[in-house]
Amino acid sequence: MQDWVSEWVQEGRLFVWRYDEPKRGWDGWHFTADPVGCRSIRNLLDRVHGGVACYRTLNLGHVTEAILSVPNYRNNCSGQYSKLRVECVPDAADLTLVVDGENLLMTLGVSRLRKLSSAFAEVETGG
Repeated sequence: MQDWVSEWVQEGRLFVWRYDEPKRGWDGWHFTADPVGCRSIRNLLDRVHGGVACYRTLNLGHVTEAILSVPNYRNNCSGQYSKLRVECVPDAADLTLVVDGENLLMTLGVSRLRKLSSAFAEVETGG
């Protein structure tokens, strides 16, 4: 059987951050990617959809002022992270994102894959 997840190779750029001292509505995690990065992440999520536990580690880009200002919210980010480990735990009910040193760990179940993929599709088209 072919291991589609381990054969996936990241393309494009991905950025993940939280705002430092966010105003109401701006708390939590934020992400963006260039169009190639969005397609690449969606491709990974499609491969993960097979339903077995798996993971991949992605490189994260440095979050700049230009990236932070896109949603017209000019505030500093609360940290820079260099890698994002995406772990699929098929039965997990929710998506979690936690800091692990200078890296991030995202855990999600199969039930959350479609919603996350849709979010990246929205970012890819300018949302």
